[in-house]
Amino acid sequence: MRTEFYPSLSLNFFQLLEDADDYNVTIKVGENQNTQDFRLHSTILRARSPYFKSALSFQWTNNKKDGMILFTKPNISPPVFALIIKYLYTGILDLTNVPGSDILGLLAGSDELILEELFKHVQNYLIEKEAVWLKQNLVKVLHVVSKLANCKQLQDYCYESICTDPDPFFTSEDFPILDKDIFLELIKRDDLEIEEIVLWDHLIKWGISQTPTIKQKDVKKFTVSNFGNLKKTLDPFISHIRFYEISSKDFFYKVRPYRKIFPLVLFEDLVSFLMAEAEPQHERLPARYVDLSESKIIKRRHATILSNQILYKDASSKISKGNKYKFRLLYRGSRDGYDINTFYSKVNGQGQAIAVIKIRNSEKIIGGFNASGWNWNYNYNYSHRYNNNRNADNNQDHFIFSFEENYKIKIGKFVSGTGLYYGHNCMLMFGNGDLTFSGGNGSCNQNSYDQPILDVNRFVAEEMEIFSVQRL
Repeated sequence: MRTEFYPSLSLNFFQLLEDADDYNVTIKVGENQNTQDFRLHSTILRARSPYFKSALSFQWTNNKKDGMILFTKPNISPPVFALIIKYLYTGILDLTNVPGSDILGLLAGSDELILEELFKHVQNYLIEKEAVWLKQNLVKVLHVVSKLANCKQLQDYCYESICTDPDPFFTSEDFPILDKDIFLELIKRDDLEIEEIVLWDHLIKWGISQTPTIKQKDVKKFTVSNFGNLKKTLDPFISHIRFYEISSKDFFYKVRPYRKIFPLVLFEDLVSFLMAEAEPQHERLPARYVDLSESKIIKRRHATILSNQILYKDASSKISKGNKYKFRLLYRGSRDGYDINTFYSKVNGQGQAIAVIKIRNSEKIIGGFNASGWNWNYNYNYSHRYNNNRNADNNQDHFIFSFEENYKIKIGKFVSGTGLYYGHNCMLMFGNGDLTFSGGNGSCNQNSYDQPILDVNRFVAEEMEIFSVQRL
């Protein structure tokens, strides 16, 4: 029978770390006034770290004093190195109350010391437990993780966080010092959910801050030299801006003043397109976001999540190039009223559509995706339609949903019975009562869909909107 006594072993090695007087390695970590000496054992370091196994080989141990091997690690802070050493000696890592900056330093340190097990754990920990801190420090985090070849998971997480909610990132105080390669990677992405003219404004501000010879922000005061230096700074970015998606008014007031940084052929092509609707001669990149400026209920991130659900049957999937949806407002309750005939006159025959409802006195948003589109002829006699199933639609792609805080979504998938009714004295009726709405009031009682979207059966709407959804 095999018995393992790992806790005792870990404790004994911890005592060795704390009390031993037979150490033979001293490592000085940190820099300037923030340094600390760690007295350690070469045998343990060699056994636990491939980096130290090489570093403590005969060829690397010439730096000795009184028989003691001396190392310096200025790029690892003392608190971070203390976490690493405790892990090496005991197999224990406690990140409770450890600042996010030290956890990020631990990630970089574990990569440098080739501690694969620790590196993977810390990367997952940052994503799962430190999401708020990551979002508040994305520029700082990307500066670190973009240099770590094995950190793709966290790199992707950071880029996707920015793409789904870019405003906090671009308006942060650290943004002007953002690394050029990181910004270029972002600006190339098709899933960056930002208006193109807003992105252009941020690019100009960043470019000016990155060009030391420009001492003023007023473009009217720029010298020929200023324009030339700004052109060098921004040249790699110009081809990735979707200028054809910018309105003529915004182009005139915000882009045209910087015409001297453009290739002449590109600028003339843009002017021809905007003024004469001439066919673009340059590649016209697809719009990179969903326009929801008309909505009083949902934001771009809601639309992205719903688009993923429609396209991939998975709300967490990433939308790839060419697979986005255009949301067009068809109906709004506060604008058009809650008369059923008016409702159908607005939404009939418009193709696939999404209904969204903001619940009164709540942050919750609920709704449903009509995969077939509304096609109810309200001039027909209702009983005739009902008896012939002309008002029932069992498209398997119908779904209902609810959003809570932090864009958390719950999806109800159609599984049995009837997916959606037209008419039936209701504006909306998904399933046999799973989501019913008319006249500003509604109810949710699970029946035809695999899970309920509300914890209560009845609700009162603050607002209701219908959008057609068209794949771009």
